[in-house]
Amino acid sequence: MSSSVALLATVFVSCLSSAAVLGYLARCKVAGLRRWLAAHCLFAVASGVLFLVHARPSAAVMLASCMLVLGGALLMLQGCRAFVGKPPCLTGEHLALGVCVGAVMYWTWESPNVSARAAVMSFALAYARIAVGWTLWSSRVRERPQYGHWLVLCAALVGGIVYFARGVLNAFFADPAISWPTHVAPDFAFLGISILSLPLLSIGLVMVANDRLMQQVEKLATFDELTGALVRRAFMIRGTTLSQAARAARTELCVAIIDIDDFKTINDRHGHATGDRVLADFGAEVHRHMRAGDVFGRLGGEEFAILFPQTSMAEAARLVGSMLTAVSCPQPAAKGKLTYAFSAGINECAQAESLSDALAGADAMLYRAKRAGKCRIELARTERASHPANDMARSAY
Repeated sequence: MSSSVALLATVFVSCLSSAAVLGYLARCKVAGLRRWLAAHCLFAVASGVLFLVHARPSAAVMLASCMLVLGGALLMLQGCRAFVGKPPCLTGEHLALGVCVGAVMYWTWESPNVSARAAVMSFALAYARIAVGWTLWSSRVRERPQYGHWLVLCAALVGGIVYFARGVLNAFFADPAISWPTHVAPDFAFLGISILSLPLLSIGLVMVANDRLMQQVEKLATFDELTGALVRRAFMIRGTTLSQAARAARTELCVAIIDIDDFKTINDRHGHATGDRVLADFGAEVHRHMRAGDVFGRLGGEEFAILFPQTSMAEAARLVGSMLTAVSCPQPAAKGKLTYAFSAGINECAQAESLSDALAGADAMLYRAKRAGKCRIELARTERASHPANDMARSAY
């Protein structure tokens, strides 16, 4: 087996293996992953065809293989941009691709020139490789593992630099009379290194995609998808840390427990879809009124909790009251906005022995608000909040 055939076989097996792994991950709906899969499938087809007819490929076969490789490079770049949330193509890339396609067609059909065609393909692939590496590297999350991004960057840079060097060699130093698959020694070395860097790039892409899946799993385990609030377990962990710090520093930390009034009636009368809209709207309103440092969690069903660090109960009541006013007395411009109400109980955490005790105190105030007629806020050791929202929201609702 010649060296050229061995390289083609390596590319085919590598692309096929990468496509199999990406195909398994594609069901997880990671942005850009399907384009990576399609790119590796195109690379596998191109290398497989050339492997089968490597001795004497016709002009049509060679042209088709080049088009598949260019299409795969474009898909891989577009997939990387979709993965990081960027537009799939930059201005001028389609024009450059058209120029490359025209040049490859010309030096394959009209004026066959293996060196010129190799130069065009090398420059195009060099740009695609470097753009892939930089796109993923520049959008990495610093708190996440970096190994996959390093592997993609290094493999992309090696492949890109070597492809560029091969392009220069074929454009200015190669013999125009050379025929496929004959190579001068430097050109074959460049081609081999650039091709063998593809498996490393594929492994890096799989690692980065796997880390994205882990981020999604961690997000689902931490945040409620409907309201954007922390799930109960994550809220308790964060709240315990804040309450311990507040007791140690002797600073204020208030907690409010909020329950949407008559939520079962809303579901029974209007359907669960409307109930979900109420929950989503409530989550959006809370996020709109929250300050930096406040912690919002969903305890279960229609019951929520908010932690207000370095905040007095009166100030916490004012913040919760503004949320109550927003949901029960929407602005006139908010046409079609759902109207509903909630009851809330507020307690001081720093004076309680634990977060659970503080929540129990706030929960007792919540039930007092429910017994007093709903649509109101009650503070621990206080008859009612020193805030007009109790009267305004209740009368409007």
